[in-house]
Amino acid sequence: MKIAVVGASGMVGSRVVAEAVRRGHDVTGVSRRAGGDATDRELMDGVLSGVDSAVVATTGVTSAVVLDAAFATRTRVVVVGGAAPLRTPDGTGLVLDDERYVPAHIRPVAEASMRQLAECRAHQADWVYLSPPALLEPGDRTGSYRRGTDELLTGPSAISAEDLAVAVLDELESPGADRHFTVASRAQAAG
Repeated sequence: MKIAVVGASGMVGSRVVAEAVRRGHDVTGVSRRAGGDATDRELMDGVLSGVDSAVVATTGVTSAVVLDAAFATRTRVVVVGGAAPLRTPDGTGLVLDDERYVPAHIRPVAEASMRQLAECRAHQADWVYLSPPALLEPGDRTGSYRRGTDELLTGPSAISAEDLAVAVLDELESPGADRHFTVASRAQAAG
């Protein structure tokens, strides 16, 4: 499969690239560090016209240009967003509004993920939105994870960027039925 990764040099994007290469896919990376600009429609049309699918791994930003290019080129897009749009596990509302998960100092980033999902929902492109759990950081690749829909997974609500990349590639290779889903690490065995 030919895959474009927007945000290829970031924490998630670089791991998506590594996982895709590990699985034998052909990857085209788009990164500001490498002079790529996801808001350049001509560039994005050119990149997406030559791939089977794309991953947007940019923090809180899904450029309408990427979605427009995906629609024009009929390219499926997996958008790696934020946890804010997920429902809380106790049913009290959204993660965005729960200070256990979104302290005041990170609320602006969380609000950006809300706008990002709204932008996807308003678009006709073939997209799927992946919300990570509450904690996403570099770690080990176990190759396994739990999958949920639009409710925050707990016990733990965490995943390594490496295992998130596994979930992204699994979604590209075998698309699920949900347009918005989440993943988390497998629960730790009691010791």
